[in-house]
Amino acid sequence: MRSRGVVGAVLALGLCLSASQAQSQSTWKPTRPAEIVLPASPGGSVDQMSRSIKRFAEDQKLIDVPFNVIYKTGANGAIALEYLAQNQGKGEIVLASVHTFLTVRETGDSKYDYRDLTTLGLLFKEYHVIAVRPDSPIKDGRALIDKLRKDPSSVSFGFFGNPGNHLHLGAAIPLKAAGVDIKKMLTVQYRSGPEALTAVVGGHLDAALVTLSVAQPLVEAGRLKVLTQTAPTRRGGYLASVPTWRDLGVNVEYATAQGVLGTKGMTAEQIAYWEGILSGLSQDEEWKKLLARNYWEPAYMTSAEMKRYYDEEHAKLKAVLGELGLLK
Repeated sequence: MRSRGVVGAVLALGLCLSASQAQSQSTWKPTRPAEIVLPASPGGSVDQMSRSIKRFAEDQKLIDVPFNVIYKTGANGAIALEYLAQNQGKGEIVLASVHTFLTVRETGDSKYDYRDLTTLGLLFKEYHVIAVRPDSPIKDGRALIDKLRKDPSSVSFGFFGNPGNHLHLGAAIPLKAAGVDIKKMLTVQYRSGPEALTAVVGGHLDAALVTLSVAQPLVEAGRLKVLTQTAPTRRGGYLASVPTWRDLGVNVEYATAQGVLGTKGMTAEQIAYWEGILSGLSQDEEWKKLLARNYWEPAYMTSAEMKRYYDEEHAKLKAVLGELGLLK
């Protein structure tokens, strides 16, 4: 029994020291004020992630200079990407990465994408839902599929951002697999996910495409219902009775991943420094609580793992964009 206790203590100590050990592998640290650049407005998932990174780095004393959260919003992420491109090789400037950065060059919204930057690490994945009014004539996911097979433009879908982004694809990918002509889908763009949900509640829009956490408050208040979720298995809480696409006979799951990108030309030591922070955060108890509250799935990946994952996703998403007629 005593030896088990010793082993447990050693394991616990190992977790506590993981961030500092990873940091010790890097001989580089920022000597100028550091920045984490956000492509989206305050309050969303990238903002929460970025502030968690800042909190963890400062609490663990892994950074000795001011660490600022900088907002470069608009143009479907193109403004933030342009800013990173202008600061090539500066290891103290990093970018909160969203799935849109895999396809933003393909859709013509930016001349840059993730391939023009340095992958530093993924932190979590998000799944997506289709939300409608409780009194919608579309009663469930199967009714949605049947309706769209007959007339692909019979349902108006609203989402934040530009056509071809991660939210749009969160519906287009499973609907394509379900036999819907996704090129004829009727889509409406909004300035935020909550704005699209408000349009649904007000009867101005048939359905909104949002992530799980964005829909939660209005669903729990009885003002919306969700028809499907893109997770591989049903999530808990308000989603426990919501079918996955697989439950509906469509063998598809879809997730968008968030993490951190750096400027092009970063050194191995600079990459190791940020990997150390992200690896440590992935084991942080406060971070784990935030993941659970937001229905985010932990998915830490190293720089190299993130690069492989992004390359694979890019190839898949590019094919879907071709089906949508959105390749530039």
